[in-house]
Amino acid sequence: MRRWAGDLSAWASSLRFSGFTALVVVLVLAGAIIVSPTLSTFVQQRREIAELRESVRQHQEAVTEIDAERAKWKDPVYIRSQARDRLFYVMPGETQLNVIDDIVMPSDAEEETNAELTRIESAWARGLAASFLGAGLTDAPPEELAGDGGGASSEAPGVEDPATGDSAPTDPATEETQP
Repeated sequence: MRRWAGDLSAWASSLRFSGFTALVVVLVLAGAIIVSPTLSTFVQQRREIAELRESVRQHQEAVTEIDAERAKWKDPVYIRSQARDRLFYVMPGETQLNVIDDIVMPSDAEEETNAELTRIESAWARGLAASFLGAGLTDAPPEELAGDGGGASSEAPGVEDPATGDSAPTDPATEETQP
């Protein structure tokens, strides 16, 4: 290392500075100062050009994706599949099943179910007819009918009550009039 330091000091002492050397150093420094703003502007503009090219590339990709999407919407099969998925449309004769919640809930009851069908005996048609005729043939004022059903009788003359099986009177002379 001492030898290196000795060689370096010998080389530095051998240098001679003249006026011409000083003039060249000053001119090089002045040229660097004059060129540096132009060079920084050049570098900044190159960076902006690169950013704009990237932006153009991204926009072109977006346009390409939009064109591909538009081409899909021109295909009738794609439109049909979108109508099925988004609007839940089905073709005639098809049955659509929608899974609302695919979480399996544990059974609350431990009862065994019977595989046989049970028939509930109800005369719904008679009940409907009794209700319809009772509403149309009653003499009760609307105030009594608007209540909870405790006012006038809703049974029509000559119609059997499905709950009790009793038949209402058919002769108007034997009917009691409601006040």
